[in-house]
Amino acid sequence: MKTQKIKLNETQKKAVQFLILAALVSVIIFVPQLRVLADDGAQDGAAIVTGAFSNLIAIVTALISSIGAIILLWAFFEVGVSMQSQEGTMQAMGFKRVGGGLVMTLAPQLVNAIIG
Repeated sequence: MKTQKIKLNETQKKAVQFLILAALVSVIIFVPQLRVLADDGAQDGAAIVTGAFSNLIAIVTALISSIGAIILLWAFFEVGVSMQSQEGTMQAMGFKRVGGGLVMTLAPQLVNAIIG
């Protein structure tokens, strides 16, 4: 028995290639994948990731609070200087900086109070 070759033009070849690729992708996506040893280290891995993120959050909140304290001290100095100059815009900017420094200093506590 002889096999005959089917002659395809260029668009038919591309269509066959597309169908083969689509079939392969659908098999990979829709066939349930096996979980190999996924339950053994799942709790340990989750604890490691959670610990790393909690450390990162602690560092970021400490950094924001310290920058807020620096801005707050600078703003108090600026308000004191602006009270001597009798210029309204300097006083307003000083009070705005005091408010911003307070918000930055108290940001971790505010977030915890809002989230609960």
